[in-house]
Amino acid sequence: MRAHTFLLAALVLALLPASAQQPAPATPAPAWVQEFNSLPEASRKSYIDQFRRAEQLFAQKRTMECLFSLTELEKIYAGNPGLYNLRGACYIEIRNVEKALENFEKALKLDPSNLTIQFNLAEARYVSHDYAGAMKAFTELLPSFKDNPGMTSLLQFKRYICARKLDDQALARELESLYGPMDDTPYYYCTQAIIKFLGGDKDAAQEQLLSAIRIHGGTSAMQAFTDAMTEAGILPSPYGQTVPTAQPEKTGLEKNH
Repeated sequence: MRAHTFLLAALVLALLPASAQQPAPATPAPAWVQEFNSLPEASRKSYIDQFRRAEQLFAQKRTMECLFSLTELEKIYAGNPGLYNLRGACYIEIRNVEKALENFEKALKLDPSNLTIQFNLAEARYVSHDYAGAMKAFTELLPSFKDNPGMTSLLQFKRYICARKLDDQALARELESLYGPMDDTPYYYCTQAIIKFLGGDKDAAQEQLLSAIRIHGGTSAMQAFTDAMTEAGILPSPYGQTVPTAQPEKTGLEKNH
């Protein structure tokens, strides 16, 4: 899973002089933004600079340093959903999915309409093999990405894997026919590879994957599709072991869903 992070655009806007700001929106700013705006200007500027630094640490794979920075930032201001989203992404990197879910849930409570957080939470459920929860979350995200063909095909592919894991054969058959070999997505070849893998024909599955790589190799889409297969235990992990496919023990978070 590749969790996504986002900059504090709303908070940066709060630092602009009044003449440079856009007209006030019809609806009031979220409570957490209003709370942040009540901090002294110097504190706000320092906070944003430090948060950007934390994002850079994450991008540089300096995950533990990023986590430490976020702990320090939380002492200054604890209401920023971006902090918990980034912390969740860090926990995904070190494979502590329970902590990732906890932080993505907290971020979503602070900013319920943020698609980045919604997607990360869906991904965390998928990585934890909560396929029923992931299916629901990916399905709910589809309308928001109706104008983004790349994201739509990826969401549908993840729904297909969830359907196979949940043994929903009718939905799986429906999803198998969404895309063809001529579409600009690895979807067709990757679904065919899964069919062959799960049918025990590894050679045929490898042929389908090679076809996908020949056409889409080197693209972010191909990486995202193979990542989805690896997380579900269909492809071997690049670290030399297969991701376990058994359902994990309950984390205690399910009651919130």
